[in-house]
Amino acid sequence: MRQNLSRNPMVFGAVLLSFGWNIFLLVGVILNNGFVHTRAAGGQFTDFPASIRVVYVLQLVLVIYQVWIFKQIFHTEPIRLKWLPRFFVIVGILGILANAASRSSNERWNVIPAAIITWAFWYFGVKKEKSGLQTDSSIH
Repeated sequence: MRQNLSRNPMVFGAVLLSFGWNIFLLVGVILNNGFVHTRAAGGQFTDFPASIRVVYVLQLVLVIYQVWIFKQIFHTEPIRLKWLPRFFVIVGILGILANAASRSSNERWNVIPAAIITWAFWYFGVKKEKSGLQTDSSIH
């Protein structure tokens, strides 16, 4: 028996938990929290420089936008920019590779939430769009 992942609250919860972990780490870097020193930026800083914090502020804005777009996609609400899920999959793959290549073993664990989020944008955004499950000709 094949389960319909489209309405599975556990899938939605796992994706939201992954987003939550990312937001927690990003805010931790911005606030220079000691807990994230080995979990971000290659684990090489004991004090994050201002330039790194600014980059992480921009990443935080992107992740919050991803949460909003994912909520729309998951609930089959139309999105204006049809290419956005595909873009988030590409960004996610780059994030997976960057985390996997980290010198910090703690940062390598970030591959798991990155993979969950990337899979979610692929499954609910890209795959469903190609299969015709989400069609709205009025939105471009």
